Amino acid sequence: MKSTMQRGDLGVARALRHAIKTGADTPVTYQSSTGAIFDSLRSCAERAARLGLALRSFGLAPGTRVATFCGTTREHFEAFLGVPAYGFVLHPLNIRMSDEDLARIVAETKDEVLILDSELAERFATLAPNLTSSDLRLILVTGNQDVSFVDLEHVQVLDYQQFFSDFKTPEPSDITDVPEDMAATICHTGGTTGRPKAVAYSHRSIWLQALNLCLADTLGLCRADRALLAVPFYHVNGWGLPYACVISGAGLVLPGSSFRPGVLCELINRASVTIAAGVPTIWTDLLGHLDAPETQLASGLKRIATGGAAVPVPLSRALAALDITPVQAWGMTETSSMSAIGPVEVATHSPIGRPVPGLELRTIDDKGVPLMPGASVPGEVQVRGPTVISHYLEAGAEAAAPDGWVSTGDIGTIDASGALTLTDRLKDAIKSGGEWIPAAALENAICEVSWVRDVAVIAQHDERFQERPFGVLVVSSPEAVDLAALRAHLQAVVPSWWIPKAWSILPALPRTTLGKPDKRELRERLIKGKLQSVHLTQAKNLKEPQS
Repeated sequence: MKSTMQRGDLGVARALRHAIKTGADTPVTYQSSTGAIFDSLRSCAERAARLGLALRSFGLAPGTRVATFCGTTREHFEAFLGVPAYGFVLHPLNIRMSDEDLARIVAETKDEVLILDSELAERFATLAPNLTSSDLRLILVTGNQDVSFVDLEHVQVLDYQQFFSDFKTPEPSDITDVPEDMAATICHTGGTTGRPKAVAYSHRSIWLQALNLCLADTLGLCRADRALLAVPFYHVNGWGLPYACVISGAGLVLPGSSFRPGVLCELINRASVTIAAGVPTIWTDLLGHLDAPETQLASGLKRIATGGAAVPVPLSRALAALDITPVQAWGMTETSSMSAIGPVEVATHSPIGRPVPGLELRTIDDKGVPLMPGASVPGEVQVRGPTVISHYLEAGAEAAAPDGWVSTGDIGTIDASGALTLTDRLKDAIKSGGEWIPAAALENAICEVSWVRDVAVIAQHDERFQERPFGVLVVSSPEAVDLAALRAHLQAVVPSWWIPKAWSILPALPRTTLGKPDKRELRERLIKGKLQSVHLTQAKNLKEPQS
């Protein structure tokens, strides 16, 4: 028996129509080079619609790829709406990737149009010479800078605003739906285990992901919220937040090209931010900024969503002390970003949260046998559902097994209520003497020491135990370092055989294009002898703990 309900494709066109109709009183605040600009969702949506019309008039066929080389800006947000709503495919480029990777990605994806943030002109200048063999034929430059700085043969360069200035905003009814199974956006993986791979999100998966972020037990986005998106839009569609804000009516606060703590603090206060999202490092830096005299954070900020790395215990406690609830999210490029979400339990710091509706999680042992929920033995986390990849765009690059399960590379447990706790990454875990040492849990314990600003634990070859943990620290000051005190602290909170005997101190951790600590780079440095190792017994300020 068929239902009696109307048929309608879910997708970005539907979100755009909704924004035009209902977004007049929804604020959009954007940090430009000249200061904060205040706008409305409706005016952004109207410009987005005109952009889509202009691209169609330019001669783009449905399915044409439109790349972006932008920060978290108003124009980038408009492209997120206008490009897919008219049947084109948005392709946000990760500006932190190498020029070689970016040029290859633009060529392989067959991007024909590029929207370029003029504030990134200097960064783009190093990439441009590598784009001569691409399919690009139009570059739209946003901002106030003269477009003449872009000089690519056979590529037309126009000002973004002037490109659609002659087009009138269409009636919402004239913005027709795109089939929901068609590609809307393309994002690339971070390439931590090889070359970055392309994931094409359908209109339907984007809509479902956005709805999930509006649920009370996830981020609870609603019309009363003002959301600060301290997330690059090339990271899994800005974690899906641009679309979630549109369908919920939440106000958007966009930091532009800078996530500096001073900029974020000012935006939080001026735009009455209620919820913010970004990786843990951003919020650690923000808390450091608040130590300055006469620097305060508006009391309206109540939730901070973070992901990309585990929330350090000191960070979650510091946020809780400010009456801000830290929300931990787990996800991947392959899973439309936020897939398991929950408030951080400051006392126990676990689990991460439960999967969003429609998503299935399970763990398997090293033989591929599924583990029962509630099992205390960690296994590799697998996922499947309507917002999960089946295959990459690259030919022959399958991602899911025939039954739909996708291996994540994460190790964890799932309790009887379905809550996920992660213990490590499969490639980061350390197997010492036949037993696993969870690097993530060890890093959390190390971060509790006051002078530790950042940490990564990697595996070091050992003749006796095969592998032993090696700690890489970023510290507040060299004078504060006391490895013996660190060992004494760790002996009280983790098994003694987990504790690294060798450490290295760096000014900053190398990071991947997704902002995560680049452990592959650290392991390579260690193997090549490029990490100066300090043994506990060699530390000048060694103070043996009392037994």
